[in-house]
Amino acid sequence: MEKTVDVAIIGAGPAGYISAIRFAQLGKRVVLIEKEKIGGACLNHGCVPMKALLTVAKTLKSLKKGDRMGIVVSQASVDFAKVNGWNHSVMDRFRKGIEFILKSNGIETVKGSATIEANDRVLVQPQGDIINAKTIVIATGSRPSDLPGLRFDSKRIISSDDIFELKSLPKNLVIVGGGVIGVEVATAFAEMGTKVTIVEIMDQLLPGWSRDLVVPVVDSLAKMGVDINLATKVTELKYSMENVLVSLEGKATIVAEYVLVAVGRRPNTDSMNLDRIGIVMDKKGFITVNNRLETNIKGIFAAGDVTGIPYLAHRSSEQGYSIAEIASGIQETYNGPYIPAVVYSDPEVAVVGMDETEAERHGIATIIGKFAFAASARAMTMGRMEGFVKLVGEKATGKLLGAHIVGASASDLISECVLALQNSMSLEQIASAVHPHPTLSEAIMEAAKMAVGKPLHGDTTEKAR
Repeated sequence: MEKTVDVAIIGAGPAGYISAIRFAQLGKRVVLIEKEKIGGACLNHGCVPMKALLTVAKTLKSLKKGDRMGIVVSQASVDFAKVNGWNHSVMDRFRKGIEFILKSNGIETVKGSATIEANDRVLVQPQGDIINAKTIVIATGSRPSDLPGLRFDSKRIISSDDIFELKSLPKNLVIVGGGVIGVEVATAFAEMGTKVTIVEIMDQLLPGWSRDLVVPVVDSLAKMGVDINLATKVTELKYSMENVLVSLEGKATIVAEYVLVAVGRRPNTDSMNLDRIGIVMDKKGFITVNNRLETNIKGIFAAGDVTGIPYLAHRSSEQGYSIAEIASGIQETYNGPYIPAVVYSDPEVAVVGMDETEAERHGIATIIGKFAFAASARAMTMGRMEGFVKLVGEKATGKLLGAHIVGASASDLISECVLALQNSMSLEQIASAVHPHPTLSEAIMEAAKMAVGKPLHGDTTEKAR
C-alpha cells in the first residue's frame, strides 16, 4: 500500500501522539506509526506503571503509620498478583483513552517498524507500506542501557522494562544504578517488602541532584531497610539455580533473585536508516536538532528522548506539540520553556530552574528562602514533616531563578513554581500571593517571605547567600 499524507510521525509515545493530535487540530492529514503499543515507554513500561507501584507502596506506608493517628490495622500485606492486575488495568484504560482521542481527531495509526527512505518517504515493515509525507517527525524514544558484564537477559539480569513483568514480589533485589529509576524502584519494592540493595558507582545517590535534596530521600530509604552502597561497583555475577550471586568491590557477596540494571538509556535510532539518508547524530546515536527541533534535513524533525537528555515525558510532549506549530507556521522556534524534573521517591523531589551553585557559576549573586515542612501545619496533620521548599532568587532584582522541593507531593507543588518562572515573577510577588491554610503550598509562600526578609513561621538563618 502507498499513500500520501501531510505528516508521518514515527513513534506513538508522549512526543509522537501529542504531535499527531496537534497536527490534526491544525488541519493536517496525519499517519502515526508505532511498532509496539500506543503510549510508548512512558505508558507501557515507565512513568505510568512505576507511579502505580509507588502509589501501592505509599498507601501501604500510610497504613503502617496509621497507628499514631488512631487507625488500627492488624496486618497490611501485598497481593502482588492483584497489584499487577490493577497496574495493567491503569495502563489499558489510559491507552484506550489515547486511542479514542487519536481516532476522534482523524489520525490514522499504522502498526509496524519504520525506516526513512528519503526526506519525504517512509517504509513500514513487515507489510511494506510506503507513506509519502511533506513532514516527518522522529519520536521513537529510548530504551534502557546495560553494561559489559551486566547484559540484560530478562531472566535474572533485568531492565526497568522487565520489572513490570515480574509475576511475584522478589524477596531480594539488587539495583545497579542509584539514579532516578533506581531510587523509584527501590522505594516501591522496599516498602512492599523486598530486601533492596542499591549499588552506585558515584559518591552520592541521585548523582547530579543537589545534596541537600537527596538527604531526606536517603534517610527514608534507610528506614525502609534499603542497603545503599556508594562509590561501589559490581565486580562479578554468578548464577545459581534460583538466584544471582553479586560480588561488590571490597564488600561481601550478595544473594539476589534479580539484578536490575538502571544505568541510563539509549536512543531508538539504530534501525531507521538515519545514517544512509544523512541525518546527523552524536556518537551515542542521539539526533541533533536546531532551534526549530528540525534535523539537518529540511522537513524531518525529532522530539523527545531521541534528542538526548533530559528523558522526561512532559518535555517530549512539549517538543512534539511545538513541532506541529513550527511546521505549520504558527511558531517560529522552540522556546525551550522551563521543564521541571521529579523523582517520585518518598519523599518526592522536584526541581525547576537554577540552584544557587549554578547561578553562582553564571556570576549571579543569589538570595535564598528555605522553609521546612516541619513548620507546616498541613504537613503535621499528614504526618509528613520531612523535607523543605527552597527558592533561589537573583539578589539584584529579586527575580525567581529556581525552585527546589523535597517532601510529600513535591511533584504537584513544583507546578506553581514553573508558572512563576514562566512569567518572570519575583520572590516578592510569590510572597504576596495568598495561599489557603492549611496546605502544603503555603510552604512556597513561606519560603518566598523568608527570601525577602518577611518571615512568618520560618528560621531566618537560611535567608540569604
